[in-house]
Amino acid sequence: MKKKKIIAVAGIVLAVIIVVIIVGKIKHEGYVKKHQGYVFDRNSKIRGKDIRLYLVPGEFNADAAKDYFKNDVINSYTLKYFLFLDDKFKDSKNIEERLQMVQKYLYTVMTSHDEADKLLSVYKTYTYYQQGVYDKTKSWGTPSTPKEAIAYLHKLQEYRREVFGAQIADTLFGPSMKLEEYPIRRGMIVGDQNLYGAEKEKKLDDMKKDMWGDEADTIDNYTAPLNRYNEKLNIYQKDMAEMKSDEERQAMIRQFREELFTPEQVSRLDDVDRSMADEKKKEEDYFAQENEIKNDSNLDADGKAQKIRELQDQIFGSEADAFRRRLVIENKP
Repeated sequence: MKKKKIIAVAGIVLAVIIVVIIVGKIKHEGYVKKHQGYVFDRNSKIRGKDIRLYLVPGEFNADAAKDYFKNDVINSYTLKYFLFLDDKFKDSKNIEERLQMVQKYLYTVMTSHDEADKLLSVYKTYTYYQQGVYDKTKSWGTPSTPKEAIAYLHKLQEYRREVFGAQIADTLFGPSMKLEEYPIRRGMIVGDQNLYGAEKEKKLDDMKKDMWGDEADTIDNYTAPLNRYNEKLNIYQKDMAEMKSDEERQAMIRQFREELFTPEQVSRLDDVDRSMADEKKKEEDYFAQENEIKNDSNLDADGKAQKIRELQDQIFGSEADAFRRRLVIENKP
């Protein structure tokens, strides 16, 4: 009887756990579905200059703090300055000591103690936020899809707004948040294998205008040409896969290179292509001859091994040992 009660209780507990898991999953899926809009769109106050400040080290100078904050201690420079303070006083024993050291420092560099205290007040909130956000995000888990990643960014910014207030949170973290959101959305479009290149380009243009407004045409200037080129190949992956000849594919690749690189860079890429083609041809010739040796019934195992080694030395020269090591790593006999 007692055993039956234990089994019954265990069954109830298991059922409750299953229900909790299912409800949690439903809530999570509902949140993800509901939060697919932009965290920051074209109507936000985040501009290209804010992005440059966040990305380019030379745009910020800690020694100019009193000029940065003479009108308002909350602006595009604030987070950069907080990161500077974190690094400057990273050897402090604890938060309390760090805040004391920061206060003393701010009193020496800011125009007035009142201005310094205002900045210190936000920095104090920021310092405790850094502790709290780690535990929060850990409990949320890691996003496993782009849509989950977008919902995650919404949740993160919502938490920041709870801690700092909406205006301060958006000013502090808006540029970095937008820089996280943009590549996720871009990747969702580029990685869609059901779309042709022209369709992707249209969706990308629309998305950029939605996020960046009249600065849409300049936002990708921060992307390195090689990264833009590789992305272009991914955008037109479906088109090239359906082309009937390699000549068509090579013509499209040539077009992309001439759009994105200087003539000198195009020439270097052509040299790399030729070198890779030569290496490929060399290996194809080697494996064809190696196969003939392996199938030669007039040679025993030792004779075949000797012939193969001589062939490797003949074809690959000074690179023969490296080629043999590669075969071992690839587990090729």
